[in-house]
Amino acid sequence: MSENPLLPAAYDVIWSGIVLLLVVLLIWAMVSIARSGLDPQVRLVWAIIVLLLPVVGPICWFVARPQNSDSSLS
Repeated sequence: MSENPLLPAAYDVIWSGIVLLLVVLLIWAMVSIARSGLDPQVRLVWAIIVLLLPVVGPICWFVARPQNSDSSLS
């Protein structure tokens, strides 16, 4: 039985990419929370949620975050 020597390297690259994307998503969510105009207590709660739920937390933040009404073109 001959093993493919590239298979473990491919798995390492794929998993490293997934971890990197999750870290970027987490940092992006934390910066977005810090820049939001929410109450400090609400920001703290969101930060805790994002940190405790590293995959679901940032997704919930980007779905439920308050939208700025300043972005209208009028």
